[in-house]
Amino acid sequence: MANKKMICPNLIINKIKWKQIINSWKNSRLPHALLFHGPQGVGKEGHAIELSALLNCNNIIKNRACGFCPSCKKVKSFQHENIKVIIPLPRGKISSKNDSVVKAFKNEKSLQEYFDLLRKKITEPYSYINIKGANTILINSIREIKNNISMSLEKNSWKVILIFQAEKLCTPNPDSAHSLLKVLEEPPKQTIFILVSSKPNIIINTIQSRCQNIYFPAISKNILMDYLLKENQTPEKASIIANISLGNMSLCHSLINDYDAVLNNLSTFLEACFSRNPSNWNNFIDLSARLKMKDIHLLEQIFNSAIIFFRDLLYYSTTNLNKNIIYKNYNEKINIICNKYPNGDWHKCIEHIENTYDYILRNGYLPLMVINLFIDIQKSLKNKYHKTIDLSEWVS
Repeated sequence: MANKKMICPNLIINKIKWKQIINSWKNSRLPHALLFHGPQGVGKEGHAIELSALLNCNNIIKNRACGFCPSCKKVKSFQHENIKVIIPLPRGKISSKNDSVVKAFKNEKSLQEYFDLLRKKITEPYSYINIKGANTILINSIREIKNNISMSLEKNSWKVILIFQAEKLCTPNPDSAHSLLKVLEEPPKQTIFILVSSKPNIIINTIQSRCQNIYFPAISKNILMDYLLKENQTPEKASIIANISLGNMSLCHSLINDYDAVLNNLSTFLEACFSRNPSNWNNFIDLSARLKMKDIHLLEQIFNSAIIFFRDLLYYSTTNLNKNIIYKNYNEKINIICNKYPNGDWHKCIEHIENTYDYILRNGYLPLMVINLFIDIQKSLKNKYHKTIDLSEWVS
């Protein structure tokens, strides 16, 4: 249920990490720079927004921003004078380091779309802010922040600079990171920088060393299950989505809408795994190529769902029990496969799937990677008298 006393009402607060932050704040030990890092879709940016609101709230309630005072209302609309957001932006009409960041936007419409994305972050804290053509944090953004933090500040207020996708301070070159470093070395009082990143290894060491690192782990399956059941998903569907999501709430949300498509895609994958028919292999190659081009996360869904299915095979083959099977509606099919391939090395199959997806992420040649995957899986079936299994009725 949404918490109306929060800035981001749909954010699931990590109680352990929030307590750690609050203790530092209460003891006046809040550092001038924090690095929130961890997997995608765990709410790092939402926690950063909540902290920025707390530090400027006029009516704090139980260590949370009230959500109703004038300061909190300005935070919700991203119009607070003390809170600045830095994200990757396109170069647009910018021609020099001294140009205003506003020039990054071609027109009023693109600027409005930017603010709409920021405001969406309040109601959908797990959403990803992605602006076309934005592959770096501009040095212009850092220079404007330097001017802003030098301005006077009201008593009991904090200047908060939120830097989302902070790894892009350093790509394709580290100019913006070096510019920020100069501020971090001598930060003004009552000023805090909150860097947020899913790829902290890309951030240069001199920046990292000046930040207190706070790691946000993947959201637990139990929390995701509770959330999905409250969203009126069936227990079986909730279990499958919670497992495929791997603790990523953003992925969890997309799976709710794409659930049937994911199962159909899984069917295409499995038909190729248990068949020597080249057309089945080509079907999956075509499908995976399309999904990768559209959104790599769609391809991730297939591989995650396949890994979970093969884990079901591994569990069933070793225990002959249905208790912990995730794909419960497919118990009969799982039983058929395990009986057909009594010597199947399901653990090895899982390794092949994981490694193949990793190679694809590293820009390996997708058709070759997929063909090698199916060859390796066929070898791992260890059935001298291999027969194909008809999975055409996979999706019921």
